[in-house]
Amino acid sequence: MVKLFMIADDFTGALDTGVQFAQQGIRTQVFTTQKLNAHEIKMDTEVVVVDTETRPLSPQKAYSIVKDLAVWAREQNIPIIFKKTDSALRGNIGAELQALADTVQDTVYFLPGHPKIDRVTKDGIQFISEQLLEDSVFGQDPFEPVTKSYIPDIIHEQSNIFVTCLGEKDELPYDTKTAKIAVCDTTCVAGLDNRLEALIQTDRLHWLAGCAGLAERLVQKLSFSRHKKNHFRKTKAFYVACGSLNRITQEQILYAIKNHHFVCRHLTFEQKLLPHYYDTAQGKQDLEEICSLLETQNKVIIDTFDAEEIQEKKAEFLAQYHITKNDIRVLIPQCHGRILQEILKKQQDITILMTGGDTLMGFMHLIGCNQLEPICELEQGTVLSFLEYDGRLQQVISKSGGFGTKDVLENIADKILNKN
Repeated sequence: MVKLFMIADDFTGALDTGVQFAQQGIRTQVFTTQKLNAHEIKMDTEVVVVDTETRPLSPQKAYSIVKDLAVWAREQNIPIIFKKTDSALRGNIGAELQALADTVQDTVYFLPGHPKIDRVTKDGIQFISEQLLEDSVFGQDPFEPVTKSYIPDIIHEQSNIFVTCLGEKDELPYDTKTAKIAVCDTTCVAGLDNRLEALIQTDRLHWLAGCAGLAERLVQKLSFSRHKKNHFRKTKAFYVACGSLNRITQEQILYAIKNHHFVCRHLTFEQKLLPHYYDTAQGKQDLEEICSLLETQNKVIIDTFDAEEIQEKKAEFLAQYHITKNDIRVLIPQCHGRILQEILKKQQDITILMTGGDTLMGFMHLIGCNQLEPICELEQGTVLSFLEYDGRLQQVISKSGGFGTKDVLENIADKILNKN
C-alpha cells in the first residue's frame, strides 16, 4: 500500500528524494511519466515518486500536470502527498505549489531548506552557503537563473496564493482549511525535525513540499515496512556522461582530469547537438572509438562544455542548424543517449554516471524505459539505480549538476571500480 506520493519536477530530484527511502529498505518506485496507472505499482511499494519534467515548461502547463497527479493521488487515498522542490528553488515553484494547495484545499507546509549541505531558510529567505540565493551560482544558472531570495516573492512570480512564513519557534497556524502555503524556516536539521514532529502531533503531516533534505528526515518520522536492502556491484569501468552545464560540475570535471587520472573527450558541436550525426560514417567511427577507449581506460568522461575561444563559432553553428537555446537542453541528452546506447550494445562491464536529470531522462526515452529502482546514495545528491535494458539490469548513477564536492567523481570511482 502506498503511504507517500512524491511529485518531482526533474529526474535527479526524483531520484535523490526517492533514494532516501529505498536505501532504508522501503520499497520505492520512480516513474518518468506524467500519467500514472495504479497497476504499474507493485503490491509492496510504499513510496511512489513521479518525475514530471515540468521544470522547463510554462507555469500553466506545470500547474495542470501537477494538479492532475495530485488529484490522482487523492483518488487513490494516499495519505501523504509531497511536492518535491529544488533546494535552489529553480523551476515552477509558485505554480506547482498552488496546484497542490488547490487540490487539497488545505495548507501546504513548505520546508525548502537542506541544512546538511548548507542550504537554509531564515526569515523566509533562502541562503546557499551563507550567500543570498540570488547571489549564488544559481543566480547565474544558464537556463533557470533565480533572481530573488525571499521565498514568498519567488512564489508570487507565478501565483497569487496567500503565503505565510513561520520561524522555527513559531506555532503552527490555527486556521488551515484554506488554500495557502506556509513557508517554514529550516536553519538546522534539529529545526527540521521539530517542525515535522509538530505536524505529526497535530495531524497535519499530509501535504508537504521541500527537497531531499526533508525526505531524509521523513524516513525517520514515518512508519514503513523495512525489507532487505539491495546493493550495487563493482564494475571494470566508470563512464561519466556530462550533460550538465553547471559551473560546479565543470569544476568537478576539471579536478578529476587534473588530479585523478580521468580521461576526457570533449564533444564537438556535431557530436553533442546533432543526434543524426551518429548515423553517418564518421559518427559511427566516433562511437567505435569511445567504446574502444573504455576497453583500455577505466575512468572516462565525455563532456559537452564549450571552450571560451569557440563561442563565436558556436553562434555560427547554431544559426546554421536553426538551433535555439531551448533546443540545446534536448539535443545534448539525445546525443549522450546515442553514445550510451552503443556502449551498452557492447555489453561492457561498466557503471554509467550521468550529470543533469535531462541526460538520464533522454537516455531512458531513447531505450523506451519509464521507471527504475533507486538503490543507494553514493554521495550527497548522487544516486545509484538499476534500470532494465535489453533484458539486463544496468547500473546507472545520476548526479544533480549543482551538487557534490570537487572530488566527488573520484570518491564515486573508489566505491564503484573493481580493483582487481
